Amino acid sequence: MKRRFFPCAMVLVLVAMITAVASAEEKKPVKVFLLVGQSNMQGKGSVKHLEELVKAEPDKYGHLINDGQWVKRDDVSIFFSSMASRDLPLSGPLTVGYTYPPGRMGPEMGFGKVVGDAIDEPVILLKACWGGQSLDVDFRPPSRGKWDREFNRDDGKKYKPATVGWAYKQIFNEIHIALDDLDKNFPEFAQRKYEIVGLVWFQGWNDLINGKRRADYKDNMVAFIKDVREHLEIPHLPIVIGVAGHGGDKPNDAGKQFREAQAAPAAMEEFQGTVAAVPTAPYWDDTVKHDGGYHYHGSARFYYGAGEAFGKAMLKLIENQKE
Repeated sequence: MKRRFFPCAMVLVLVAMITAVASAEEKKPVKVFLLVGQSNMQGKGSVKHLEELVKAEPDKYGHLINDGQWVKRDDVSIFFSSMASRDLPLSGPLTVGYTYPPGRMGPEMGFGKVVGDAIDEPVILLKACWGGQSLDVDFRPPSRGKWDREFNRDDGKKYKPATVGWAYKQIFNEIHIALDDLDKNFPEFAQRKYEIVGLVWFQGWNDLINGKRRADYKDNMVAFIKDVREHLEIPHLPIVIGVAGHGGDKPNDAGKQFREAQAAPAAMEEFQGTVAAVPTAPYWDDTVKHDGGYHYHGSARFYYGAGEAFGKAMLKLIENQKE
């Protein structure tokens, strides 16, 4: 029986092709999620309360601690440049403490668990959030007017806080700070590309407490969605809107009006399958009174549960794009 031999050149070509395919698999873009909003996106959950939950409900929260230390996920990273303290670096593996003030936890914990478990590629959570900011003024999208200058996503300038649109502009500054030098902020992703695949919006208090801002919120939110997609050049960017949950299932009249305004864009035909509104009222927890009773009472249960819900909604939107 004759033996067949492949010419050396053909063998080398096959090896090169296999290596190239393997390399491409290894270098799939890192998935980036933008976590945008005000103080509740910064994270005001009590770490003390989270420790209590770990002990009381280990089946749900026990994975967060190992050998007495908060677990650092090796498949989900986080970037938050707005920390007042430098006890933590600007970026690192997802864990508690990437908050303002530091030493707390936010919705990124539950969100990171859900998307990290579901997505094969590494994940980066980029937090762009500042306390006490309104959609009507600080995050005001350019197409809604009142800006005193033309929007430019690439000029790198930091606008003065409280000026119209400053926080909207700063979202893009944060993207440049975090991702333009990916190798520096995330050495483990050296030579790797990234892909922005979703945005979570959790904001509202400074609009809820103002009647005119409540009335304008839907139009401002619709403009925000359209402008962010245009400026990121991602026409169908999945966007999850966290609907305010203050008071749980017993909101006052202003709360009801505001919840309706926040949820309205997701019901619009043009946003079907690409925008989701997630009620956070089901996670309202008045059994604790951390943080003086403000910020959802500092309940770790609230922030973790809301984050999980944001993550599940985001995965559904991403799945819609595959259909």
